[in-house]
Amino acid sequence: MNGRVAALAFAGALSMSTNALAQTGPAVGVVQSPTLAAGAPVAPEPLRFGRNVEHSLGARFWIWNTPAWMVGLFAHVANDWSGPVTFSPGLEYVYRKGSLDLVVGLQYTSLATPEPNVGLIRGRSENDVALERIESQLWTLSANVLFLWSSRINDWFEIQYGTGVGISAVGGDLYRTQVTPSAGGGYQECSQAERGRTAYCDASNDHYVNADGTRFSEPRLTASPSGSIPPVVPWLSIPHLALHFRPHRNFDVRVDGGFALIGFYSGVAMHYVF
Repeated sequence: MNGRVAALAFAGALSMSTNALAQTGPAVGVVQSPTLAAGAPVAPEPLRFGRNVEHSLGARFWIWNTPAWMVGLFAHVANDWSGPVTFSPGLEYVYRKGSLDLVVGLQYTSLATPEPNVGLIRGRSENDVALERIESQLWTLSANVLFLWSSRINDWFEIQYGTGVGISAVGGDLYRTQVTPSAGGGYQECSQAERGRTAYCDASNDHYVNADGTRFSEPRLTASPSGSIPPVVPWLSIPHLALHFRPHRNFDVRVDGGFALIGFYSGVAMHYVF
């Protein structure tokens, strides 16, 4: 009888110890496959947009166009000149605070009008005798700041709008050459040897092609009272519009468009986002 009681007591103790092990975890040496506890929170993906403060570094690649009708506001364009279409690269630093991007840029812009895209231009109050061939080899180096506000569409796309201000240093040459009607139609340049021989090639100035092939270059405003090329000009953009994409947390693309004092521009900017 006492042996039977002892056996029952031993079986009960063994059962209790087994239940305790089941509740506290696996035995030593037993490997269990990891499982996510029911109801445990999942770590969220990093925000693409939405952080309050950001810094970015990148480059912009714009195309500029000064249409002939803009030049026509100040002068008469006699041919079908389309105005310069030029490439403009630059560097950018972007500071983002909330919904505002402060974009600091350093940008080179060519204003060249190489052959055959040169203009035949005269003053609006002058007749065709005063026509001149205008060829630009001007360029600017600009430091500017864009102020862009954002309207977010989703986590990877937003629309931006704003304005820009800055200053541009002007370099290069602007060639002005008097022209005369050619026998085959159109106009041809007046050479130095023709100076004063016709009304078109009069002696009122020295805007001619010299014997060595050089041309008259418009002097700088700082070098001559009659010069018209300033050393610096303001840079102003109203408006600046953009489509802003962020396919990755650390990379974004901004598609730009706008109007500035020298014409219309469009292009793209790409950044690494810190």
